[in-house]
Amino acid sequence: MQHCQTQKGMTLVELLVVVAIIGLLLAVSVPLLRPALASRKTSNAAQVLAGTFQQARMKSIQEGRSYGLMLVPYDTAPAVAVQLRMQKSAPVSVNPEHIRVVVRNGTIIPCRFNAGNAEWDVLIGAHPDRVAVEKLLVPGAMIQFNRIGRWFTIGTGFTLAEPYDNLNLPIDPIPNAPTSKDALEYCITSGPTSTWTPQMVMPRGTIVDLAFSGGEAIDFEGNPKDDGVGIPPNFNPNDEVIVMFSPAGHVDLLYVNGRPKRVNEMLYFCVGDWGRQVDAMGNSLAEDKKSNLEVPATYWVTIHPKTGEVRIAENAPIPASVTLKGKIHDARKFAREHFFNVGGF
Repeated sequence: MQHCQTQKGMTLVELLVVVAIIGLLLAVSVPLLRPALASRKTSNAAQVLAGTFQQARMKSIQEGRSYGLMLVPYDTAPAVAVQLRMQKSAPVSVNPEHIRVVVRNGTIIPCRFNAGNAEWDVLIGAHPDRVAVEKLLVPGAMIQFNRIGRWFTIGTGFTLAEPYDNLNLPIDPIPNAPTSKDALEYCITSGPTSTWTPQMVMPRGTIVDLAFSGGEAIDFEGNPKDDGVGIPPNFNPNDEVIVMFSPAGHVDLLYVNGRPKRVNEMLYFCVGDWGRQVDAMGNSLAEDKKSNLEVPATYWVTIHPKTGEVRIAENAPIPASVTLKGKIHDARKFAREHFFNVGGF
């Protein structure tokens, strides 16, 4: 006689025990995985930012024209950038053969060549040639004299922006009528413009935290005071940050709030979590009150000004007792050491 063997199933109590164990394991493991997931998310975001900077640099080298990247502040969170727009240098306007300028006390004076006496006549009033020059001298544009040397920033009207208000070119006193020595050729560019390339967006939930980004002597005007009180960041939705690369591959100009600056220092871009941005008083919006500067999941994208090389570094593990100014300094130092293979990871 054959005996039938029956398989015994799980009882309800046993099933509930298994479910409870699984739930307990999940409750323990999820908090442990959360930092790793956050770090992976911001690491990917740093790769996006660094890759877009590198793309702009390579286009500059390949096409022999300055390209760059604009970081666009978010409408309701102006110390945060999530949109990335490729930029290109604007066309350069060169003076006509019969028009030059004189610079006195930071003021640009258009002149027209007078063939009758072989001198340069100062243009005044609504003379068409004077008006043509004025249309090019928009605030924030750049002007170069005699097509060599440095570029100067245009302020308002025919004036150069500070600190050029006492600039006289050439140094010799101007005579009653400008001579050929006084009259300068010029090149004018209105600054970068957006390309047709579709804008990039940072991965969901990640940001370029402009409140902590900048350089050793350049801040993007969002850094709160180091006095425990803080000040409202001076950003508005139109205050973009633009990094332009030269055809040689180095950093050409940095535009902050529409004003161009020559860059001779490392640039640091803090890539972190949307929920850890700081408010107008410098306080983190996160539940644990830690900003992107204070967590290991943050990354730094660093650019060398003389080579244009772009690298990524982890955030430095800085003690909570360090002041805000000290944390910014130490975090950037850690990123810089990683850049030169002295420290970092």
